[in-house]
Parts: sequence; C-alpha cells; structure tokens
Amino acid sequence: MAEQEAVEPGPGRLAATPTLGPLVWQGMAASALITAASWGVGWFPRNQLSQLARSGFFIEFRTELTGVLLCIAAMIIGILWLLRTWLLARPWVSSTESISERQLRGLLIAWAAPLLVSFPILSRDVYSYLAQGRMLHAGKSPYSEGVSALPGWFDGGSDGLWAQSPSPYGVLFLVLSQGVYVISGGSPEIGVGLLRLLAVAGVIGCYYLTGWLAKKMGHNPRWALWAIVGNPLFLLTMIGGVHNDALMIAVTFWAFGLALSRRMLWATLALMLAVSIKPIVLVLLPFLGLAMLPANAPLRERIVMWAKISVLSFAWLLLFGVLTNLFFGWLPAMFTSGNAAFPYAPVGLLGTIMGYLGSLWGLNAGIVATVIFTGFRLLSLYVVARLALAKDTSRPIRLAAWALSAVVLLAPIIQPWYILWLFALFFISDQISWPSEKLMAGLTMLITLVVCVDQLSIEQWHSVWLLKLGAALLGLSLLLIMVRLDRPIRQMLRSGPHAADTRVN
Repeated sequence: MAEQEAVEPGPGRLAATPTLGPLVWQGMAASALITAASWGVGWFPRNQLSQLARSGFFIEFRTELTGVLLCIAAMIIGILWLLRTWLLARPWVSSTESISERQLRGLLIAWAAPLLVSFPILSRDVYSYLAQGRMLHAGKSPYSEGVSALPGWFDGGSDGLWAQSPSPYGVLFLVLSQGVYVISGGSPEIGVGLLRLLAVAGVIGCYYLTGWLAKKMGHNPRWALWAIVGNPLFLLTMIGGVHNDALMIAVTFWAFGLALSRRMLWATLALMLAVSIKPIVLVLLPFLGLAMLPANAPLRERIVMWAKISVLSFAWLLLFGVLTNLFFGWLPAMFTSGNAAFPYAPVGLLGTIMGYLGSLWGLNAGIVATVIFTGFRLLSLYVVARLALAKDTSRPIRLAAWALSAVVLLAPIIQPWYILWLFALFFISDQISWPSEKLMAGLTMLITLVVCVDQLSIEQWHSVWLLKLGAALLGLSLLLIMVRLDRPIRQMLRSGPHAADTRVN
C-alpha cells in the first residue's frame, strides 16, 4: 500500500488536508467494517415487533458459522484499525496550530458516521433503557423493581444480569426513555434509533463543551478532543453502543465551566442535570464548589459555599422529582446496585469470594458480600472527603477526577467504559505527560478488545466460548503485531508523538 509522509506538526505549520486525508478515510473505513460486522455479532433485536428479526439477510450472518466467523474477524480488525488511526492522529493535535478546528471536526465525523447504522455493540444496555422506559409507561418504578417485572422482558434484549436490579439512571433520563418507548410503539429498531440520536447529541455536546472548557482553562483543546472525544472506546461505546454517558460527561463539563465563571445557580443546575442522567456524579458537588472559590480557600469559606450549593442542588433535584413524579427514588437505588456485582471488579471479586467462604462457615453469603461492599463504599466516601478538604485546591477538576476514581474503583461494579468518565475529567484538567499518554493508549486498546470479545453476540447453537476464545487470540495477536512490527506505531510509541518519520500508510 502506498505510503505518504506525514508533516510533523508544530507551531505555525498547519496540517495540509492531502496529508491528513489517509487518517480520514482509514478511520471511516475501519468504522464501516465494524458496522458491517455488527450485523452478524452485534446485539440483535428479538421481540415480535422487530422487523430486522425477520430479515433473512441479517439472519444469514448470525446463523451460518462462516458468516459468524467473518463478522468476528471483521469486528476485531476494524477495531484495531480504528485504534491505529487514532494513534497516528496524535502528532496532529500537539498544538492548536497543528490542525484546524474544522479539520479535526471533519476527522472525528468521518470516524463516527458509519457507526450510526450499526447494531448495538460493546453493550446491550440500550435495550435496558427501553425496558425501563416501558416500565414507567406501565406504571412501575424502575427504582423499586427490575426489568424482570415486565412480561416478555427477556425478548426485549435486556441483559439478564440486571433483571432484578434497580435502575442506576437518573429521573430525567428515565422519562426520556419512556418517551422514546412510547414514540417507538415498542419497535426495537425505532427505539434504538431514537436513543442513538440522544447518544449522538451527547457526543456533539462533548465535542463542543470539551473544546470550550479546555480553552477556558488555558489548555490545548485539540489534544483534549483527541484524547476524550476521538478516543475509539468513546466513539464505539457512545455511538455504537448507544450509551448515555456522553450526555452525562457533556453536562458535567458545562457545570464546571459555569462554576469557573462563578455562575452558581446555573452551575448547580447543570450538575444536577448530569445527576438526573447518572446519579453517581453527585459525588462531584464538593469540587464544583471549590471551582467557584479562590485557590486554597479556608475551610470556613468552603463550608459556606458547600451549604449554598447543597441547598440549590436539593431545590433543583426536588423540582426534577416533582416534574417526573419519581422524586428521590434513585437515592436508595444507588446503594443497592451491588446485588449485580461483577466478579472482575476488584471489590466485586473480593465480596464474591468472601461471601462464598462465609457460606462454608454457615454465614449468609449475600450478607457477607453486602458488608464488604458497604465498607468499601464508606472508604470511597472517606477518600472523597479528604480530597475535598485538601490544602491545595488550585486544580479542583483534577481533585474531582481522583474523587470519581475512588468511587468507581472501590465499587462492586465496574463497567469497562467507566474509565471514560475518569479519562474525561483527568484530561480536561491538564494535558498529561507522554509516558502517561502511552499508558492511556494501552488501557484504551486492551479495554476495547476485552469488552469487544466479551460482548460479541453469538447465538447459542454455536460454540460461544470457543468463538470468543478465537476472537481474543486474534485480537491479541494483531495488537502485538501492531505494537511490535508496525513501524509508524512502534516509532511513535518509542520516540513520542513528534517522531519525524511517522507515516500514515
């Protein structure tokens, strides 16, 4: 394949469109390959109202072993190709002079556009969104019952792991899900399409608010956009996987930007909107207050500020509760999601093991696990309190990033895309060093591959574990080849993003 020299970015040297072109078409081609593969191994709608479930074209990809194997290989290759393209785009975002805002926007649009017509990938949570909207429409509270309370819930596509767990989503998002369910008439294709529009709105919001907040803080907005919004795990999860996290991140960025401008009323409104999408971001409230104070403000000023924003936040949440008729049902639900603990989350694994060992001694395994989960939750709150009371508060968003990290990493549930929340706060607070960038890139590649393999939708009449094992081996082999034998990637990882002979090929 022909190679074209990439001009080394730098001050005063704007990236030429012809040289940037290969990154555009390669990223688009990779996403198109992923989309085509999703028709065979993405999450497929099953209920009786689904039109695609009766389409012979898609069924061929999912029932014939040859079609399944081709789709698995295409998915793995497409994901690694997109990751490679993203890494090769890194030199272009070293400064605002290296690439224009228009070029960067076009690049990200090209990478994301094909995913608009994919089946849900990397997760099937979108079907849980629809199921919880259906629960509200049926007069049931998603905070007191799981989706298994619905007749025929399994055919709706929801993951059985959440069948009896309360909803982890906020009141406004649940009402949006109810509206989507009503408009769709129960059709999963229409429902997924409408929720994808919401997800895309979140991605667009992230794009503009990331650039806005980075400029406000005096950071390089091009690099922040590349690291946060251009990250393949972000695009694949938010658009391909139809997740609501982008909406949460966008509104959280808006809240901190308003806080830096000392606009208390609107900053608390923005953060409470984020809480009404995913309540976990309530933990960021103390740091929103710190962002509205001078650096290293004394404890007395902090307490006064926290009291003010707590009152305002309660008023906003009460208003949302009244408007949705769901009030504060999400609050106890936040502390009961451990019933669906993941064994590969460190705390979830520890609780599961200790519960099993306790059962050998006649103890109730569930109670033992709950005690452990509660202990780690309290520990995470202690860490948050220590960070809020830190002497150096000159970087409140960085403190917020560490606080959210404690809450996420010490929880019994860790979904792979939760790392995107942490990436967003860490990377908007400052540009990290190149060694840390390499760690971020490595985590992105490994997590993307792991969740891809884990979330391949393979029909039960195939050997699911064998096909997933084959996908894992293929992915790891190609990743090692890319890191060790792909010259442009190898040289950039070794020499940094300013390597003079980095090539796009």
